[in-house]
Amino acid sequence: MRHITAAVSLFTSLVTAQDFLHYKFDSACTTEVINYATGPQAFAGNGTLQSNSTLSPFDTGAFGGCLAGGANVAPTYYNRVVSGWDPSAQPLTGDLTMAWFMRLRSGATVGTGLNYLLGAPSGGFRLFTNGVAGTGLLQREVLVSGGNSGARDFQLPAAATNVQALAAAGWVHLAMVVDSTAQTADWYVNGSSVLQLTGVPGAQISLAGPFTIGAYSVAATGAGSAYDIDEFLLSKRAYTAGEVLAMSLAPRAGDGDYTSGVVSQCGAGNVVLGSVGGAPSLGNPGYGLQVTSATPSLFLLLAGLDRCTFGGSVPLPLDGTPLLPLLNGCFIVTDAPVIVNGVTAAGPSVVPFAIAPGAPIGTVVYTQALGLELATLASSMSNGFATAVGN
Repeated sequence: MRHITAAVSLFTSLVTAQDFLHYKFDSACTTEVINYATGPQAFAGNGTLQSNSTLSPFDTGAFGGCLAGGANVAPTYYNRVVSGWDPSAQPLTGDLTMAWFMRLRSGATVGTGLNYLLGAPSGGFRLFTNGVAGTGLLQREVLVSGGNSGARDFQLPAAATNVQALAAAGWVHLAMVVDSTAQTADWYVNGSSVLQLTGVPGAQISLAGPFTIGAYSVAATGAGSAYDIDEFLLSKRAYTAGEVLAMSLAPRAGDGDYTSGVVSQCGAGNVVLGSVGGAPSLGNPGYGLQVTSATPSLFLLLAGLDRCTFGGSVPLPLDGTPLLPLLNGCFIVTDAPVIVNGVTAAGPSVVPFAIAPGAPIGTVVYTQALGLELATLASSMSNGFATAVGN
């Protein structure tokens, strides 16, 4: 799903490697939640929104959109994103960074019962407030050993930070960093370390999934969270204090493919769209989009700032047949005010997309490639691809 192959911008590639999940919750028109994680170990799939709430599952976030708290009568309702990641089949061990913004949903109340922000439904891996967590947070079953509330638990006690009070006042950024080399585990609040454990061998998440955000159970009656969540990131490396601070101040760069529910495109995957050159971080001159075709083809790269409508009014995905007969069976999944053309042999072709130091941070550009095979004039449509400019 993610490929970083360019030799240029090697530093950027190394810095962003090992990201696993990164959700921006930026498209309210679809249940497909793009995974913007970059690096060779990114989870190969997008999240799926599930909701039984009578309120919108999305809201205005710290940056762009956010996953809205589902608890209009806590904890009966949920808005949750099911990642598809099963830690028992794909364990995460050693270094770990988990970070997100949270805010109490407008009109919601936390109550006194357990309020789950995320977790996996079997074996105990879950993050919650209330109960033994008090007004702080408690992450169950995350450390190899050396926890401060049970052998494998990592708690942010209310005495260190009253998370509920901060989130009731507005957006607060939380991060948990486990460094297996330094043998430390840190809680960060708004970019500053507020609690550190020492003598911690590392993280260990290996309990049955699927991993879920906005709740920890995927049962039909599963309890939801009262908190809005934005810019959720899970990484297989220990972020530095500077990186955590940067995440608390601005959105993180990332990219990822999407389909918007189109399960079968014309050309059956003959054209694939991805990226090279690391993450689309500010000042990365080597970033580019990569069109890969199965046969020599002409291609059009469609680009826009909207994956919900075409031309601001026609809902996406859009059957391209009425626009052009050769698009029979092809579905457009991005707006396309900008179109770039090119030619690709059987294999990859790179369209440079340098990210200038002054690029507007937080901008998301949606793209899609239309291929026309030179030998047969048959059409092929790629997946959609989202590029989010960040730090």
